[in-house]
Amino acid sequence: MIVGKSVVRVDAYDKVAGRTKYAGDLCDRHALVAKIKHSDVAHAYVKAVHTEDAMKIDGVVKVFTCFDVPEHAFPTAGHPWSTEESHQDICDRHLLTRHVRYYGDDVATVVAEDEISAKRAIEAIRVDYEELPFVLDVQEAMKEDAPLLHRKYPGNILAHTQIRKGDYASAVQEPGLIMIEGWYDTPTVQHCHIENAECYAWCEGNRIHVMASTQIPHITRRCIAQALGVDWGRVRVVKPYIGGGFGNKQDALYERSGWRPYREAGVPEGRDVCEHQSQTCNTLSPNIVGKA
Repeated sequence: MIVGKSVVRVDAYDKVAGRTKYAGDLCDRHALVAKIKHSDVAHAYVKAVHTEDAMKIDGVVKVFTCFDVPEHAFPTAGHPWSTEESHQDICDRHLLTRHVRYYGDDVATVVAEDEISAKRAIEAIRVDYEELPFVLDVQEAMKEDAPLLHRKYPGNILAHTQIRKGDYASAVQEPGLIMIEGWYDTPTVQHCHIENAECYAWCEGNRIHVMASTQIPHITRRCIAQALGVDWGRVRVVKPYIGGGFGNKQDALYERSGWRPYREAGVPEGRDVCEHQSQTCNTLSPNIVGKA
């Protein structure tokens, strides 16, 4: 940094000229393509996943369902991992889920030789659900009779936190004040970055390598290891330039899923989250509801 002088960004010319390489540009062109089968219900238990028709499609290599992968619970939030259990993020995700908790949850993965075959296979998969009641309102979700997302957390409340500053009881007694009290909420926010959350993975010996469009390579490394139930040292994450993130890529998204196809087929795997999935099945900035 030089005070009083304009400094040219080291990456400016390559980005303007289109020479900068992003995760999608660096993906092995011989990589398999992986796509996710998302739930089309809001809350349910998966009873069965029918993959027979999908496996008959030319170009399909393998289909993994929620019954085929280990159930190692892990978090996705982009926070450092605390050594104090009370400060750790909630481990509320699995590679693929048998208990669907939102519309768009991950139920199965298709691995194919090309994107068209993968998309056709996703459409051919049929899922049997035991549908469960759901609520779309925060106040309703905290009632005693509300359906639970996680049995460990009654009332769907993860934690209680208090932040206090000043003496509210005395302040509201000040003469001339007009009190306006009510419930307020903010909407969810979609980050709308230009580059989708793309990644690909390969193995060398016993080590897993992941190239990912992420803002948090070190935390993503830890999340991948937790999801797979392996030592953190077995995972290496490479982060090239990213085409925007704005906080969305500060969560671990689909990087954790890039290991099984290599083990099955012996070639790298590619994964691309399309714009529709990025909008409907990905992490958003959550809404806030509060009384003021």
